[in-house]
Amino acid sequence: MANVKKTPGINGSSMADISFILLIFFLMVTTMGSEFGLIRQLPPWVDSRPDDTGDKINKRNVLVVNINSQNAMLVNNEYTQMSQLRARAKEFFNVENSGENYPEKEVVNLPLVGAINVNKTALVSLQNDRSTAYKTYIQAQNELAAAVNELRDEFCMQRFGRKYEDCSAEQQDVVGNQIYKMAISEAEPKDYTKK
Repeated sequence: MANVKKTPGINGSSMADISFILLIFFLMVTTMGSEFGLIRQLPPWVDSRPDDTGDKINKRNVLVVNINSQNAMLVNNEYTQMSQLRARAKEFFNVENSGENYPEKEVVNLPLVGAINVNKTALVSLQNDRSTAYKTYIQAQNELAAAVNELRDEFCMQRFGRKYEDCSAEQQDVVGNQIYKMAISEAEPKDYTKK
């Protein structure tokens, strides 16, 4: 019989370790860019559902924004361009505006500010179609948030001489949580194209 030499096998026991290290390396150095996004703080968890007291929301306290599948927008049943949404929202939320077309105001005595009109029940209701482009939805959200942020900045510049983000925590609490709250209600998207 001939003497047959066997070729030695390759030790593959460390291949799993090397693969894992490469995976970790690529996860650490890869950037996950996102062009669009929203920074929102979720409301606190409520253990039980509040009872329906039957209180109806006055229509003048709600700014209704509807976006259809063709990305056209209606604000309180009026066709509105995206470039006009911020101005419409600012006009709606501004505590200095009064009249039948604006939310109901209540005079409240607040620390650091004194007696001031406050929109206790002002709310934006955002409703979109399931076929609405994500980009349009994000733009609408950003315009609504920018409107409230601009009102906060303008108020803080007028009262405290600095922008909202540069104010103290107490000033931000009064302005952001009591005068210009970001009250945006998002309804579940609907599919208006199917009947």
